[in-house]
Amino acid sequence: MLPVRCLLLDLDGVLRHWDPDIIAGAERRAGLPTGALAAAAFEPELLARVVTGAVDDPSWRRCVTERLVREHGPRAAGAVAEWSAPAGAVDREVLQVVREVRRTAEVALLTNATSRLRDDLAALGLLDEVDHVLNSSELGVAKPDPRVFAAAAERVGHPLEACWFVDDTLPNVEAAREVGLRAHHHTTVDALRAFLG
Repeated sequence: MLPVRCLLLDLDGVLRHWDPDIIAGAERRAGLPTGALAAAAFEPELLARVVTGAVDDPSWRRCVTERLVREHGPRAAGAVAEWSAPAGAVDREVLQVVREVRRTAEVALLTNATSRLRDDLAALGLLDEVDHVLNSSELGVAKPDPRVFAAAAERVGHPLEACWFVDDTLPNVEAAREVGLRAHHHTTVDALRAFLG
């Protein structure tokens, strides 16, 4: 039995993965310069607004489309539509770990995401695989802001010291440790299993 009541688990880069060719292929087919779509979609100020709920997912994608069409012409709209279609792929090995953890503890996804998250989770068949979905765009604060961990603990109904945290982004892991969470920087399933030990 794990000495933890709730595992706070990141989604992207841990339980869900994205094929890097989705963006590259969409750019190529639309005749966009390499990196143009990512630069528009993940521009830090816009991204911060969408993952904290100031902008919803459709508005974010519209902003990305408008910027790319303005800079590169109407074919850019097709690239955004193509990039927007997939929901990613589930890491089946990590999902097995999640199922094992749920035998003795709760699992909560704690992810920086847009308002589209629940639709993606439904498409991936993950809604019933976790006990809680903690979306930064609903919490109004995103990792690595330390307030997100307090909000997560409150939502799951357990004190921080009863929660563990797993993320593939080191600054998020460091922020979690600073507020007292036992935290793991995810790199491999074997290392994840060792952490959960």
